[in-house]
Amino acid sequence: PVGTTVMRMTAFDADDSSTDNALLRYNILKQTPTKPSPNMFYIDPEKGDIVTVVSPVLLDRETMETPKYELVIEAKDMGGLDVGLTGTATATILIDDKNDHPPEFTKKEFQATVKEGVTGVIVNLTVGDRDDPATGAWRAVYTIINGNPGQSFEIHTNPQTNEGMLSVVKPLDYEISAFHTLLIKVENEDPLIPDIAYGPSSTATVQITVEDVNEGPVFHPNPMTVTKQENIPIGSVVLTVNATDPDTLQHQTIRYSVYKDPANWLEINPTNGTIGTTAILDRESPYVQNNIYTALFLAIDSG
Repeated sequence: PVGTTVMRMTAFDADDSSTDNALLRYNILKQTPTKPSPNMFYIDPEKGDIVTVVSPVLLDRETMETPKYELVIEAKDMGGLDVGLTGTATATILIDDKNDHPPEFTKKEFQATVKEGVTGVIVNLTVGDRDDPATGAWRAVYTIINGNPGQSFEIHTNPQTNEGMLSVVKPLDYEISAFHTLLIKVENEDPLIPDIAYGPSSTATVQITVEDVNEGPVFHPNPMTVTKQENIPIGSVVLTVNATDPDTLQHQTIRYSVYKDPANWLEINPTNGTIGTTAILDRESPYVQNNIYTALFLAIDSG
């Protein structure tokens, strides 16, 4: 505000302090730069206090050509009379930045697309802030305030660009939800000055579309264990396996096949998953380890 004391200039005179020879008066000889006003500051002629004399609007760091002012200060003895001797010094005044500009999103709505099952950054949210870059008054802090009940998303600030990097941290499932809507707010590291508040532009919506990915069928349970006697008749049913397709919205069909059958003892019905024998099971076969014979089967969807 007007009348704020910036600094105090103090000069010393070696003459007798009880005489006018040491009675000092201060004066501003020159201000650099001279914009936006040639008289930005005033100096108390007796105390040497430098104070502001212009409206705070003119002392807005963001509108100044430079935040640095240099004042040439004259100290004159003899109470400032023309016959007095003078000395000069330079006072350097730096206009510090205050957090008087809240960050604002560059648009109200952002779009993102992500494949289901994928994690990582999906969109960068951009903001503008007129405060001094690389300060706490400029650095942005982002928060997801709605639309993230499962904590599938996180947002962090890019320290170089100040953008909000929105990431998927828990893989999304298209079959559960193909769309997500997040509400994001942005603030500064430093608090705003008292008469400034965050406005509507400090929040934005992110619309996220989840793309379907063809997922492979899953056996239930896996692995499967069954006990059979050796030498059972060829064509005997061993068990029936079952696989389901996570892509429930695609209505795909599943076909089964043998992937690994070291002794060539088994076959599988491609449509219903029934496994039967094609040869005599032999407990003493070299393919049987610790009374266990292992075979692998595939389930393939039509996608």
